[in-house]
Amino acid sequence: MKREQIEGVAEKVAGKAQSAAGKWLEDPALEAEGDARQASGQLTKSYGDALDNVSTFVREKPLTALAVAAGLALVVSRLLRR
Repeated sequence: MKREQIEGVAEKVAGKAQSAAGKWLEDPALEAEGDARQASGQLTKSYGDALDNVSTFVREKPLTALAVAAGLALVVSRLLRR
């Protein structure tokens, strides 16, 4: 598990607790901040998941990953020439 995945889950849990505290205390600002922390945590976890998927793909299929990188470099170089 990547560091980003762990941080994302921790942030999401903290946001959920903060949001619940905001509801319990009837504090809409605290509840909104908790909701924002949950969204931020989900985004961080998704980023970690993507990194994990890419690193797994590169480990399992290094030649395919190299071909994809070369293809992307070719496309980018063609776009930048215009």
